[in-house]
Amino acid sequence: MIARSIALARTQPAGTAAAAIAAIGLAAILGAYFFQYVVGLPPCPLCLEQRIAYYISIPLAAMILLGLSVGSSRKVLLLALLAIAVAMLWNAGLGVYHSGVEWRWWQGPQDC
Repeated sequence: MIARSIALARTQPAGTAAAAIAAIGLAAILGAYFFQYVVGLPPCPLCLEQRIAYYISIPLAAMILLGLSVGSSRKVLLLALLAIAVAMLWNAGLGVYHSGVEWRWWQGPQDC
């Protein structure tokens, strides 16, 4: 079973990456919703802004998987993966900024 999964990952690296992005991204968003709606921790504006990258990346990863199943070109698949990478890099920078605001290293929005 593991050898089969590794062989599939080697033959379809874009599909493997897209599946991982979709699964991990979905877990992250579900975790955020859990803390918001079950625990009752309201998100600040920066928290909500950080979710945007996931709202872009998860559907795009699903479209990559769909594109693989219909035979999309390698260039289209790589551009989609690049778009996900750009969104997540932007989100990482926003996360660093948000952490600095939470740790009071610098000023941020007053409602955080």
